[in-house]
Amino acid sequence: MPDFIRQHLRRFTASVEQSDALSPAQRASLLRGYEEALVNEAPPRLVLIGQAGVGKSKTINALFNAGQEVGHSRATTDRAWTIPVQEVSGSHGTLEVVDMPGIGDDIANYRRYLDLYREILPTADAVVWIHAAEDRTVQLVQQALRDLFGPSPELVGRLVFGLNKADEMGPHDWNTRANLPSELQRAALRDREGAFTRSIAHALPAWRGRAVSYAALHHYNLTALFKEMMYAVPEQRRWVLEQRMDLADFTALVDRKLLRAAQARTLAEVPAAVPEAPAVPPQPAQRLRERPSPEPPRSVNEALAGLSEAQWQELHADRARLQEFVRRVEQEMGR
Repeated sequence: MPDFIRQHLRRFTASVEQSDALSPAQRASLLRGYEEALVNEAPPRLVLIGQAGVGKSKTINALFNAGQEVGHSRATTDRAWTIPVQEVSGSHGTLEVVDMPGIGDDIANYRRYLDLYREILPTADAVVWIHAAEDRTVQLVQQALRDLFGPSPELVGRLVFGLNKADEMGPHDWNTRANLPSELQRAALRDREGAFTRSIAHALPAWRGRAVSYAALHHYNLTALFKEMMYAVPEQRRWVLEQRMDLADFTALVDRKLLRAAQARTLAEVPAAVPEAPAVPPQPAQRLRERPSPEPPRSVNEALAGLSEAQWQELHADRARLQEFVRRVEQEMGR
């Protein structure tokens, strides 16, 4: 249970226990009912929309440390007309995930799919529409949004748009050492986020969110996506979603030498001492899964000490990018 919920529970408990207007039996009954209501609160329900292969299951895995099956040669989700509600076990609790069929797979199915969507969408805490970052085809998305949310404007605020597979954005030069987009990719992603956001706002003027580019496979920018999801969930239910959060640590995929360099104030400090445990830079999320370092600290320092001047300069540039990304994430999380 999040700390603010515990604090609220303590304040409520204290006020009830000190109330002269209630008998001891009434106070005990009220407190018991209140605690049971918190414990029995329904799990968050996420409705996922997106074409097959955009990474819906990978996204849930990365956000909640869930055990979703991830399809490769075949679609993971069922294409039956009846849409099952999957109970997904995350590391911090259960989620309900409704993976909707791709609304653009066949024009012959479009109207029938709309009926399914209209039945399911009102049950969602958040509707997470996942689109491939490099896919500029948005006309069908705009049409579906007007057909689905035009008659139900009260649901517009629950919409979240994620642009997955940021690593595949042109010019396709993902920085594998820093596990970050290159400068050119980052500029292209910013442009893509802006263009996609404007396209959605054109179809749904009442929508006030922003599209977020991320890479579930690389654990990149998950905090920004989760923040948009928190805004979309009705306020009284946000704590339920936050309680389940367990973001995959993008630094687990960062080169270990770069992590050590990012921890030092100057690159010259890096090989000067060998700490007893792997150094970890400031983490970009409040709760990140801990993973063991794939190589011992001494070998990292030895590798750093053996770098040429050109390699040091390249490492220094990557270090700056990594530190800037961590600062930006920490600012977005309000830390």
